[in-house]
Amino acid sequence: MISIYRENSTTNVFLLMIYGLLIKLPYLLHPHLPVAEVTDGFLYHELLSFLNKSAAGFPVIYPVITYILLFTQSLTLNRLINEQRLMYTPNYLVAMAYLLVTSLIPNWNYLSSVLIANSVMVWAWPRMVSLYKNPNPKTLLFNIGMGFGIASFFYVPSLLLLVLLVIALLVFRPFKITEWIVALLGILTPYYFLFVYLFLTDKLNFATILPEVSFNYPDFKLKWFWARTSLLVFPLLVGMYFVQANTNRMLIQVRKSWALMRFYFLISLFIPLFNSTSAFDYWILSAIPLACFHGAAYFYPRQSIFPGFLHWLTILFIILSFFL
Repeated sequence: MISIYRENSTTNVFLLMIYGLLIKLPYLLHPHLPVAEVTDGFLYHELLSFLNKSAAGFPVIYPVITYILLFTQSLTLNRLINEQRLMYTPNYLVAMAYLLVTSLIPNWNYLSSVLIANSVMVWAWPRMVSLYKNPNPKTLLFNIGMGFGIASFFYVPSLLLLVLLVIALLVFRPFKITEWIVALLGILTPYYFLFVYLFLTDKLNFATILPEVSFNYPDFKLKWFWARTSLLVFPLLVGMYFVQANTNRMLIQVRKSWALMRFYFLISLFIPLFNSTSAFDYWILSAIPLACFHGAAYFYPRQSIFPGFLHWLTILFIILSFFL
């Protein structure tokens, strides 16, 4: 399986779709009905209200939408890794890893506000990386900021991802106050139009737009928690090791991209603490950096025995967790 996704073949897109459907089949057969939480943005509440009308007799619409989001995110993430040359040769290992990683935590296969925000992050990531030596980055910065602003309409704490944009500016750009102002304007633009609309329609309510956010740590009572965590953390550490070991052979931009990915992982562990619930849904923010480093763990070892063993061990656990 690993050798198949090492190849940069368009056939792998179809194989990846079948692969994802097989490991996520139980979620399609047993639909989970999402419930909006306090920290979810107003657009997510509106989306669920709209879907609830359509899903009354067709609840499978929720896992179908979830799978479409996960599959498209995996392909988009994989494409940007290949385009940015974060690995020596193009492959589909990151896409495979993303589907595998998200299958380890049941809540990551539910339609959540943060899953939608992940789509914005997959879109924004290559644009942040391309800030390096960009002669005219202002339009790019405005678009990135606006994307983060829109993401907060689905998941309010995603505004904290602005820390990642700040780090990207510090890493990839010399300090220019005009660029920082443009990025800030991009963030504020969606809110400006939202406030104008709500004001004109006499619906302005700050509690609805920016709901109360509380601090919660995750509920560690998740079944097989430590086994799931080990299968997430061990490949992550292996991938980080191989990335670091190959740093001297990388271009400067690639090194900075991997450094930004490490910051992304740390931030993604911190943001979900600002929630009204202790569920693991919101930790799917970390799935993007996890998949990238897992992909490196599958890509760099010269012998295929270790990556193959790691992959099939994870698959075996996912299968057993459905029945035990």
